[in-house]
Amino acid sequence: MNVVFLSTNQTKGGAAIAANRYFDAYRSVGGTSIYASPHVQKPGNGIVQLKRSFLKKKLVKYLFKSEKKKTLRRKIPGEGYWSVSVKPRFFKNKIEKLKPDLLCLNWINDDFLSVKEIGDFNAPVVWVFHDLWAVTGGCHYPGDCIGFQTGCGNCPKLKYSHDQDWSRYLWMQKYKNWADKDITILCPSNWMARKVKESKLFGKKRVEVCPYSIELDIFKPMDSETFRESLGIKSHQKVLLFGAVNSMHDTRKGAHLLVDALKKLENRVPADDLVFLVFGAKESPALESVPFRVINLGFVSEKEDLAKYYAASTAFVLPSLEDNLPNTVLESLGCGTPVVAFDIGGISDMIDHQSNGFLVDETDTNLLADSLEEMVKMPEEKYQRMQKSARKKIEDHFSREVVGNRLNQIFQSILKKDYE
Repeated sequence: MNVVFLSTNQTKGGAAIAANRYFDAYRSVGGTSIYASPHVQKPGNGIVQLKRSFLKKKLVKYLFKSEKKKTLRRKIPGEGYWSVSVKPRFFKNKIEKLKPDLLCLNWINDDFLSVKEIGDFNAPVVWVFHDLWAVTGGCHYPGDCIGFQTGCGNCPKLKYSHDQDWSRYLWMQKYKNWADKDITILCPSNWMARKVKESKLFGKKRVEVCPYSIELDIFKPMDSETFRESLGIKSHQKVLLFGAVNSMHDTRKGAHLLVDALKKLENRVPADDLVFLVFGAKESPALESVPFRVINLGFVSEKEDLAKYYAASTAFVLPSLEDNLPNTVLESLGCGTPVVAFDIGGISDMIDHQSNGFLVDETDTNLLADSLEEMVKMPEEKYQRMQKSARKKIEDHFSREVVGNRLNQIFQSILKKDYE
């Protein structure tokens, strides 16, 4: 069985990293597969870079740019990422030449695949939902909006919204091309599966759940004393780590809530007892208001470096307002570092409250501050138990072997038409 994994990027961005981990997990249990992408950052075994002719490349660049311009004119600024993907991308024939028995779509937006091209594939399709774009009129995360349950329209993210607005038009393009297609939806989290089942477009299709995996040989507990010293972190200091792509400027990531919670700790934790470590962030005025020492690591590209930062930290903090199954949480737990996060999205699939971290019931900065204080003041014996639980959670549920076997089971059942 030749499974072709499709992703706009090979390793750039959280969805691409997760897709690569699916690919590696499936191959680790003997699966035959190809990872095809127009943007390959690290060539390797089984990796295929898709290429267009010079003229088609120029045309797609123009068409994609026109879609982005239209988005800028119509969408309210700061309302999250929006994809159109209506104009042709000219990769369908290239993909079919790879002779897939099954296509595993991942994040395929920007300049990769159009709505119509996805609907025209002949091979069975499994679509990994790294976000909710496929069931909406354009947004990737709808927030409190439930328009995707009825076919969109009256979109709160558009400057001019009404029943038949742009979101409704784009949703209808998806409906026309996908409604009758035999597509299996693969959700990394139970939260995502619930959202898909609530959607008008894919609510009646087959939905399966399979989490991401991580590299247990990279993201593992390690002695971080020397590394902490290199960052100028004193032996008695606790470290709170926060990071994501564009971590300080994407409202959905919740950095503003974390900064507010840290301010509330100013009179509860001595300034010299706590360090705030950040990665994936550009310079931000918000960081200057944090009442503790801040170390901004910038963009971190190497997994081995990330693992050191997790291992050097007391806890990783995820203040996201909406998220699926963030790689960062899995990576932190793999390193034996507990996580403090709002109980949103798929976070509870990874964090067992009071066992390997803390789940904060509401997106309330007072409650977040309370949990952070409890974490940094936790007795050593209890903290060590939490560290062991963090690692065990990953070994038991998110290893390559566990995830690879689950993927193989799903793929085999689709080809055998076993829908029970």
